[in-house]
Amino acid sequence: MSFLSRLSNIIKSNINFKNEEPIKEEINLNDYEDLYYSDSKEAPVKDNKEAEYYANLELEYGACFDEIKKSYRRLLKKYHPDLFQNNPEKLNAAKQVTKRINEAYNYFERKYL
Repeated sequence: MSFLSRLSNIIKSNINFKNEEPIKEEINLNDYEDLYYSDSKEAPVKDNKEAEYYANLELEYGACFDEIKKSYRRLLKKYHPDLFQNNPEKLNAAKQVTKRINEAYNYFERKYL
């Protein structure tokens, strides 16, 4: 049940119409829901990408640059490709993970510095 339909039900149940005629035509608030949620349905592409970068660094959205730097260093120590030289499958996966981590860190480095 959407926010607007719940709000409509609450209003209908709490309003006492003593001397007024009941409303004959029901208003379907779902038709107007897109107007209410127009700003909050989708974040801008930049924020989606930024949220992905925070996720790549295993951080909550909005972390400060010091936390980003600590997480970057911790993850590179954990996933550095040199640690997986004996296993080609893990080596390829580590290269991809390291690439994503570096991309995220470079984004925040440009943003904050």
